[in-house]
Amino acid sequence: MQPSPPVAPLPPASQQVDEPARRRFLVPAVVVGVVAVLLPVLWLTGGLDQTPQQPERSPGQAVDAGKFTVTVHEARIQTAKTISDRKPERYVVVRVRVVNNDKETVSLGVGGLRDGIAARTKAGKWVPPDDVNGTATGGKVNAVEPGLPVEASVMWRMGPADAPTTFTVGVLTWEYGTGFTDNEYKWRVVDKSGGKLAGLLTLPVAGP
Repeated sequence: MQPSPPVAPLPPASQQVDEPARRRFLVPAVVVGVVAVLLPVLWLTGGLDQTPQQPERSPGQAVDAGKFTVTVHEARIQTAKTISDRKPERYVVVRVRVVNNDKETVSLGVGGLRDGIAARTKAGKWVPPDDVNGTATGGKVNAVEPGLPVEASVMWRMGPADAPTTFTVGVLTWEYGTGFTDNEYKWRVVDKSGGKLAGLLTLPVAGP
């Protein structure tokens, strides 16, 4: 009678994996591999949510912002004295043409055009202008009547050493409707942080 061949010892329990379990582990690995390959493709083809592109506009191109139609002309550095200034200060002045699309007269200041236009800082923050003044039919105005175009100067105060060569301006979007906390129907700026612009313009800045 021949002796039985030696039997290999069983692996420790922690290393024992039955065949069905092995197959179960293989499936997630394959799926992960497919996802890893697919994610860059989806990103390139727009299959996943991406940061929305802001609508770039050119100087002289009318931008429909809802409450207003705004045409941005140019930006330049000027020394001026506003109501809040004790002495003349340096400003970046953006010249625009604005038409009121509402049925009522609207201020150029707070609650009106000043709320609907902003400049982007180097840090990416959108800031409102320090002052807005306008002219229409040869005289100074502080409001925009329906259908009557106004040439406005939108002004951001500068530091004494500031000398930007370009200036980025955003025309904010207005929508008519109720708010989150009230049921009054009126025009409201959709996003003052610059998340939803009607138009984005990068302007060369002319010297004084």
